[in-house]
Amino acid sequence: MISIGKNLKVLALLLLLSICTSQVKSRKLHDASMYERHEQWMEKYGKVYKDSAEMQKRFLIFENNVEFIESFNAAGNKPYKLSINHLADQTNEEFMASHKGYKGSHWQGLRITTQTPFKYENVTDIPWAVDWRQKGDVTSIKDQAQCGQCGTQLDHGVTAVGYGSTDYGTQYWIVKNSWGTQWGEEGYIRMLRGIDAQEGLCGIAMDASYPTA
Repeated sequence: MISIGKNLKVLALLLLLSICTSQVKSRKLHDASMYERHEQWMEKYGKVYKDSAEMQKRFLIFENNVEFIESFNAAGNKPYKLSINHLADQTNEEFMASHKGYKGSHWQGLRITTQTPFKYENVTDIPWAVDWRQKGDVTSIKDQAQCGQCGTQLDHGVTAVGYGSTDYGTQYWIVKNSWGTQWGEEGYIRMLRGIDAQEGLCGIAMDASYPTA
């Protein structure tokens, strides 16, 4: 009876060691695979780090971002997917500090002496969708890289180049950004429109400007 008890304890210990060893091996394989993905990503986007310490720091951020992206996509509870782009080795804080520096309209604070009526103010026959890219009236996507910081609530400027709606009736703006073609849908996003908030989603209508002629 004692011998059987000892054997069971030994067996349990061996199983525990086997599980721990398996987990360690799995983690090592995961790390090796992630290192390979990071190296491939570096090569794809021409990333070069100043030293091994910086590379390790960026790798850990890259790993964390990749795991978040894969977990988000696996959940499948959003109408869109995330992907790995040229910004994958930055934290959210680093990205926001370097890419958001909007300072408000340059017309703010100027005294308006004349008023120009809006040309399309009374138009009622509005098409259900417009995409100025298809008309050849939109310039190519740029990558602004880094920009200065500001202390205002609005921290980024974009251009609405059209609008439309999905097959399910969700209305959206076609928004052109300046973070390169690897971001969003080749540099564009579809932003929800027609919401109750007067300022629009993400404040898109708070400081709007448009041509009058």
